[in-house]
Order: sequence, then structure tokens, then C-alpha cells
Amino acid sequence: MENQNCESPKADELLDLGMVLGQNQTFGFLAGRCSAAQAESIRRLRNEKLYKRVTEHWKAFCPQYLKMSGTQADTIIRLWEEFGAGYFEVAQLTRISPETYRALEPAVNQGVLNLNGEQIELTVENSRKVAAAVSELRRSLPPKKPEPELGINERLERLDRLCSTIIEEFSEIPRRSEEPTRIYKSALVRLHAALTELRREFGF
Repeated sequence: MENQNCESPKADELLDLGMVLGQNQTFGFLAGRCSAAQAESIRRLRNEKLYKRVTEHWKAFCPQYLKMSGTQADTIIRLWEEFGAGYFEVAQLTRISPETYRALEPAVNQGVLNLNGEQIELTVENSRKVAAAVSELRRSLPPKKPEPELGINERLERLDRLCSTIIEEFSEIPRRSEEPTRIYKSALVRLHAALTELRREFGF
């Protein structure tokens, strides 16, 4: 087992790990979404390698202890490193993409959204105001420029990344649920049938 490869955890390190994990579970339970404090704790777990006290690999640690895939955790860390707490304070109140938040970011300061001369505190009570402000901003943004068509090598690299993500998701969902749902089973059977047909069609 991979845990046997880890050094014997020291008491203070295990206490440190337990505190961060406890914070993660508490914030996730209370918020229902990833809070700024939760995102910061996830980043600390990875960057300080605290996860190695219980398992050697980050990708194995995330589904078991954070209840999310390693890809999801890495995405949260990237958002924290780019935007800090502000993104998560807004995202807890309304859905917002990183692209939209980049345009909104100058208006976010210390838990307050300053927009059109109005100061809106980023609290649950103001969630409707925040959602309305984000929707207004989203409508004012110029339409996205069409992305240039990728070359075959770039498309293959993107396909390889997508394959890794899909495999990881199919592997981790059963670990988080004692009995996979009907949708999960249907998606897995459909994917298997489609890939089998492609192999048959191209003869490999």
C-alpha cells in the first residue's frame, strides 16, 4: 500500500493536517460551495505537501479526504493564486466565470463590490444584488472572439487531456458513492460502446 512508503507522521504535523482538513470540511458544509478560506486551505495542503502525511500522491488524497477530484482541487488552487479571496467571495453568491471576474475584479475590494457608485457588501443578504450586478456586467462585455482553429497536434494534445480528465472522473465517482447512479452507469456504457465502435471502424 502507498501509505507504507510515507515516513512515520510526527504528532505536530498530523495535528496541522487535521486542522486544515477540519477547516475544509467545515467551510464546505456551511457554504455549500468553495469559500475563500476553503480554497486557501486546499492550496496549503498541496503546496506545503501536508497530504503526504497520509498518502504519497495528491491525486489519491483529493477524492478520499477532500471529496473532490485532483483536477477540481488544482482548478481551485489556480483560481486562488490568480484572484485571491475576492473570486470565491463573489462565486459563493452567484455563478461567475473566471473571464467575467477578470472584468469585475477592479471593483472588488475587501469584501465589497463597488459598482455604478454603489457599495455592495459580499454577504448572503446581498446575493440578489451581487447576482444582478454580475449579470449587468456580463451583458456589457464584448462578445468573445472566435478561437482560431487548432492544428491537428494541438487537437490531439487537447484530446489526451480530456481523456485523462474523463478517466479520472469515472474512477473517482464510485469512491464517493456506495452505489453509482443510473446516469453514471448509462454514461459509462455509452462511452464504452462508442469507443469500441471507433476501434472497430479504424481497425485497432
